[in-house]
Amino acid sequence: MIVNFICRASKAGVRDGLSPLELSVTIEGKRRYITLDRRANANKFNAKKQSFRGDKSLNEYLEAIKAKCYDVETAMLKAKMLFNVDTFCFAFRNGMIENDISIFGLFDEYISRQKSKEEKGLITRAVYVKYKCTIRYCKEALKSDKPLRDFTTIDTENIYLYMLEKMANNSAICYMRKLKTILFFAISEGYITKNPITYHFHKNKVETQPLTLEEIRTIRNKEFMFERLNNVRDLFVFQCYTGLAFIDMSTLTREDIKVEADGKEWIVKERMKTGVPSFIPLMDVAKEILVKYDYVLPVLSNQKYNSYLKEIQDICHITKNLHSHLARHTCGTLLLNAGVDILTVSKILVHSTSKVTESVYVKVHPETIRNNQF
Repeated sequence: MIVNFICRASKAGVRDGLSPLELSVTIEGKRRYITLDRRANANKFNAKKQSFRGDKSLNEYLEAIKAKCYDVETAMLKAKMLFNVDTFCFAFRNGMIENDISIFGLFDEYISRQKSKEEKGLITRAVYVKYKCTIRYCKEALKSDKPLRDFTTIDTENIYLYMLEKMANNSAICYMRKLKTILFFAISEGYITKNPITYHFHKNKVETQPLTLEEIRTIRNKEFMFERLNNVRDLFVFQCYTGLAFIDMSTLTREDIKVEADGKEWIVKERMKTGVPSFIPLMDVAKEILVKYDYVLPVLSNQKYNSYLKEIQDICHITKNLHSHLARHTCGTLLLNAGVDILTVSKILVHSTSKVTESVYVKVHPETIRNNQF
C-alpha cells in the first residue's frame, strides 16, 4: 500500500484561498483519493517531502493520518477481510463495519456534501441544483429505497427510461452523467466496488437555428391581449439583445448596470452557471425594456416562461421553437454577423474559448451582414 498526501492549488476556495487536503491511497496499482477534514495553503506544501513548511501542527496531523492508514491495513489483514483500495477506503472512513448504506442514504450524503461545497464557494449554485434535480428524478424513478449493494445496471436503465418520459434525450443524459458521478463517489468511499452504469451515453446532435432580425422585430412589435404575454415578449427580446441566460436575467438588479466615464452603460454580472463575470454592452433596445420596468424585470419561473413563449410562437407565426436559450443563440449569432469580432462575442457570452462561440453560434444571416446592424 502506498500512501501520499495532495494539496491541489487548483481547488483553492474563492473566499479563503485554502485548498482541500487529500489522501492518495494506491493498492495493487489502483488509486483512490479521500478528502480529509483539513484545508491548507497549497503554496506551503512540499509534495516531495510530504510536509508543510512552517506548520508543525499540520505536519503532525499528516503523520497521524498515515499511522491510521497502516493501523487500518493491519486490522483488515488480521481480520482476513477483502483488502483492496475500495474496501480500505470504506474501512478508513467508517471503520470495519458492514456496508449497509442505502441508495437514498447515498443520495442524501452526496447532496449534503455538495450543499456544503456550494456554501463555501467551491461549486456554483447551478451545479448544486443540477445534482439536486438528478437525485429527485432518481428517487421518483425508483419509488422506494433499497440497499446500495443491490443497486444494479437494470435500476440505472429504468431511471434513464423514466427521465426520457420527462425530457429530451440530451437533457436526460446530462442527469445520468451526474448520477454516474455520484456512483463514482460511492466507489471512492468504499460503499461499492464497481459502477452499475456500465454503458455509454450518446447525445443527439441538435442544430439550433437562431432567429433572424425580421423574426425578432415581429415579436418585438407585437402587442398581445394579455399582460403576461407582453411581459414575456419583453423578457425574450431583452435576452436577444444581451445574451443573458434565463437565470442571470432573473437575478439582474440595477447594481449590475455599470456606467463608464463616457456614459456608456454595461451589464457586469457573474454567470450563475460558471461564476465568471460577463461584460455586456447595454444596447438601446435592452435599456428601453429596463427603464420600462424601472430596472425590475417581471421574471417568472423558467417553466412558465417557456410555456408562454410557445403561445407567442403560435401567435406570431414563428416556425422555430421558441425557448429561453434560443435568445442566447440569437444574440451571439447576430453580434457575429453584425461585425463584432469573435473574441468580444465570446467574452460577452462568457464562453471558455472562442471555439465554442464559433462552433455553436455562427449562423450567417445575409440581412444582418447587408445592413451591418443589430
